[in-house]
Amino acid sequence: HLQQPSIPCIAPDGQFDVGPQGPMIPWGHSFKIICSTQSQYPGGSFYLFREANITRSQSAVDLSASFSFPQADFSHEGKYSCVYEVILSSRSFRSPASELLVITITVHLQQPSIPRIAPDGQFDVGPQGSVITRGHSFTIICSTESQYTGGSFYLFREANITKSQSAVDLSASFSFPEADYSHEGKYSCVYEVILSSRTFRSPASELLVITITASLLPVIGAVVSAVLLLLSVLIIILLVKRRQKQRRESANTYAGGSQDNKYEDDDEADYENVELDENMDHDDSEQDCINIDSDHSEEDYINVDMDDSEEDYVNANVTENKSVLDKSDDNIYEICCDE
Repeated sequence: HLQQPSIPCIAPDGQFDVGPQGPMIPWGHSFKIICSTQSQYPGGSFYLFREANITRSQSAVDLSASFSFPQADFSHEGKYSCVYEVILSSRSFRSPASELLVITITVHLQQPSIPRIAPDGQFDVGPQGSVITRGHSFTIICSTESQYTGGSFYLFREANITKSQSAVDLSASFSFPEADYSHEGKYSCVYEVILSSRTFRSPASELLVITITASLLPVIGAVVSAVLLLLSVLIIILLVKRRQKQRRESANTYAGGSQDNKYEDDDEADYENVELDENMDHDDSEQDCINIDSDHSEEDYINVDMDDSEEDYVNANVTENKSVLDKSDDNIYEICCDE
């Protein structure tokens, strides 16, 4: 009579949990399955079954045997049991199979982190997340502390994959050379790894909200251009007014000089001082110099010096019908003058 063996499972590195069905062994870790019995018949052997197939066998030492698995793989998943066999008098006897031990190989990927940096420093942190100035570059970095290297990162915006990149030292950088409004949204990253032809993904990281804001440079440029344009217009207006003022002053100066010249020309043209001969007979009250305009059709002006102390001007009309009193060589016409 052989008792039913027991079949506990231990992991030397301690990296296993007990789930609803049994132990959960992380992929790549080592574990052991130990079979033991309390039979009074020592010297037997243990057989380790997976499902209905013998996978390993080992001689019992102190009525127990340890089956080691240095690196857990998905091929190790399944339902295990052990049987104790003993040979007595050339006859083989086997115990009932132990209870089933369900082994599950798991891949536990930690939640990645999703910090963000902007190489040009043009970003702020708003109430909901990062605020990127339109036109500037920014980078989203995904990283994890998973023990499974060689995976890839996927960058999600909302529920869609936007970019993917192989992990380098368990991190990946997603660059955006020029921020645009199409880059706004909620971002998250997921770490994916392929183990034994099976794909595993980590939980999604926390959401990173990206907001794109308009650049102030065009506004500042427009304001500066407007100010410069306004200053240019004001300067042009001042220059035009100054030039107009200079022209008016020059015109006034020219007009004044022309009027003086006109008066001088009129004086020279209208008044010709003719020095009379000393032998000419005149009354003592008449002037010594008579200014006569030779043109008979225009008005002539006679400059009369009264009493040798003051100079009066008398307007006289000379006509051709006046009788010539003296047809001498001097051609002096008699002029009736009234003081």
